[in-house]
Order: sequence, then structure tokens, then C-alpha cells
Amino acid sequence: MSPLTMMFSACAFASGFAMRIIDPLILPIADRFEVTPATAALLTSAYALPYALAQPFLGPLGDRFGKVRCIQACVVVLALALVLGALAPSFEWLLGSRLLAGTFAGGLIPLVLAGLGDAYDLQERQVMVGRLLVAIISGQMLGSAAAGGVSDAFGWRAALSLAAAVAVAAAFTWAVVPRAERPAAPSAAPSFVGLYGHVFVNPKAFWLYGAVVVEGTLVFAPFPYMGQLLTEHAGGATPTQTGLVLAAFGIGGITYGLLVRRIIAALGTRRMCAVGSAALAVAYAGFVVLPGWWLYALVMVWCGMGYYMLHNCLQIEATELAPSARGSAVALFACGFFLGQALGPPLFGALMHAVGFSWSLLVLALGIALLGRVVVRTIVR
Repeated sequence: MSPLTMMFSACAFASGFAMRIIDPLILPIADRFEVTPATAALLTSAYALPYALAQPFLGPLGDRFGKVRCIQACVVVLALALVLGALAPSFEWLLGSRLLAGTFAGGLIPLVLAGLGDAYDLQERQVMVGRLLVAIISGQMLGSAAAGGVSDAFGWRAALSLAAAVAVAAAFTWAVVPRAERPAAPSAAPSFVGLYGHVFVNPKAFWLYGAVVVEGTLVFAPFPYMGQLLTEHAGGATPTQTGLVLAAFGIGGITYGLLVRRIIAALGTRRMCAVGSAALAVAYAGFVVLPGWWLYALVMVWCGMGYYMLHNCLQIEATELAPSARGSAVALFACGFFLGQALGPPLFGALMHAVGFSWSLLVLALGIALLGRVVVRTIVR
């Protein structure tokens, strides 16, 4: 792995670590600031929504001024926002820090993926992106697990401080990249309108962006409610156990990333999408009957592997929509994905209030199964 790729991986790890760190902290934060768990769960949307809305601006900026330059600036501000969150004297302050963190975290993973798209041809890109997922998912997995454990031992503020330290370390990895490997900023590039014009010349763009919004909404909708779900269906769980359940999703993703070359060789892209979506739908339906938190953790491993089999195929399609505006295309893909993540928790909370956890999970399972069918028939080659 080249030093530049190592820097990309470190920044992706930091973004993943910050992304899921708040989920196991929902109940402790709700207790500290005397708000309901549903209100505290808005911290997830507060990160995901600005992450999504920033993408249409960050992607073209990367195409115009250099992806690496934008990545550097974003990881520094992410670290600052996490420090502000750890010091938050009120829930409103914490909410604001998550908005800031989400905005600048938006420049990390999408532009890293676009950078890999510039560096590798399509055949090798599927494997390289799969390997990058190991860094991203390791960050998400360790973020969830560490947040729960550190919160139990030292409090939720310490968990956010740990995430800030990870982001600071990622920012310093730029120093180890040899000057000869540091890509220069583009000397000229089309306007924002021109870049997005290149993207939407491809008719597949509308289907792909619609699919990723639905995917983000369905798959991540129940994550902030995992502690409440375990309390009602599995006899209760500590923040550490909740964090381990959420981290298990990442174990499945890492398994996919390590085996991606073999999986593609065995199934091919289209069949991999079909198998992944079916596995994820079955797993979500299975949550209805699981009796213990450790069983949820085992099934979450299955969820993670199935999800990344589907999602990685969509990501690769995004890198091929418009090679001359790859940063813009991938950033808009991330915009749709995180818009879905922002919409998912409040929609799931409303559905859960109306019909309960069990029926809500079955609705998600059905939606995921239908999504996989649409993806296979209209998007994936």
C-alpha cells in the first residue's frame, strides 16, 4: 500500500469512527441533558443531514482544487467539531457540534473513493474499494464498540474526545506522504453546473441516486434505537452491549472487504447484489424473534456482510457515472446516502410509534428485498 493510499485509509477510518460513535451514547446523553431518547437520537440525523447537504459543494471543490487539499481541510475541522462536542454544556451545543462535524466529514470518504477511482481501472477498483471498506468499517466498528466501553468507564464526553484524537492523528498522516506522490490541484475545471451536467448525461444517474437514498433510509433507520430495541425484545442491554451489537455490523463488512475478490469471482456483480439484499432482508426480519443481545450481535455480522455486498456495487457504479467529474458524481452519491440516513431514524421512530418494533422491522425487511430487485434489474451491470 502506497503512502498516499495509507493517508486515504487513515482519513476514511477517522470519518467512520466519528460516524457511528454517537449511537451507543444515546441513552446516557438523554439522561445527562434530560431529553427523551427520541430527541437524543436526532444527534444521528444532525450528523448525517449536513454530511449529505455538503456533498454537492465538496465534490466539485475537490474536482476543481484538488481532492487531497479538500480532504486535509475537512479532517482538521472534523477534529475541532468533536472537541467542541466533548465540551458541550447543553444538548443544543452538542447538536450544533454534530452539525459541524457532519458538514466537514462529508469531504472524507466520498473524495477518497473518487481518488481511488482516479488511480485504478474499473476491474481493480472493485477490489481496492472493497479493501478501503476495511478501514472505513473498522472505524465504524471500533467507534461503536469504543464509545460504549469508554462511556461505561469514563462517560460519554471521553468517547467524543477519543474520536477527536483519532481525527487529529489522521490529519498528521499527510506528513508521511512523499512530496513526489502528492497530487497537484487541477489547473482548470468546469463550473459546478458543468460538472453536474457531465454526471446527469448518464441516464443511470437518476436510478442510482434514488436507490442509494432508499438504501440509507432502510438499512440504518433502526441503529439509534438499538438500545431501546434490546431493552424491549432482549431483556435489556448496557451501552457496552449495545455498542458490541452495532460493531458486529462492521465485522460483517470487514469480512466482505477481505473476501471481496473471491466473492466477486464466485458470484459476479449482479448475483452478489441479489444475495446481499436478500441476506439483509432476512436478518432484519429475524430481529423480531431474537431473545438475547448476543444473538442480535451474531445476526448483525450477517447484516453487515449482506449490506456491503449490495452497497459496494452501487459505489462502483457511482465512480463510473462520469469519469471527467468523478469527485462530483461520488459526492452526490454520498449526499443521497446520508440524506437517507438522516431521514431513516425519524421515519422509523414514527412508524415504530404507530405499529410497534416488530411490524416496523418487517416493513424494513420487505423494502430492502424490493430494493435489491430494483438494483439488479436497472443499475448493476
